[in-house]
Amino acid sequence: MKRTLTLALVLVVAITTVSTGQSDGASITGSWTARFEGRTFLRLELKTENGTITGALSVGNFEVDRLGQVSRADEPPRSPTPIFDVKRRASILTFSRKDGDSIDRFEVRLLDATNAELKFLLDDEDRKQLAESGVPTPKPIHLVKQ
Repeated sequence: MKRTLTLALVLVVAITTVSTGQSDGASITGSWTARFEGRTFLRLELKTENGTITGALSVGNFEVDRLGQVSRADEPPRSPTPIFDVKRRASILTFSRKDGDSIDRFEVRLLDATNAELKFLLDDEDRKQLAESGVPTPKPIHLVKQ
């Protein structure tokens, strides 16, 4: 009986982890950074206020190589830009930020408690402009929770 109960408990934990897309204790809120050649070039601060995820993003200028991997990066501005239109679905968070006159969209995929990937969500017009400039679509950027 004890073995059956233990097995049932293990199955419940495994099913819960798979259905939520997260491991125990893995939270999207916190301070996330991306580094290139030892320098931070991206900061993402996420917090929960009244049950809603809010935050800010600061990204330095960066370039990608022909494969879309970061090949050069500057430090981020000291003043982050607030994010909005935040939506969470299991281990994926999407949000927007205003960049001058345009709006940039992003997706953060939580990999585990301290690792995530940030992906730029580009529309057809963005892809066309990048292609015309000879710039490939950036690959997801690895984030580490601080």
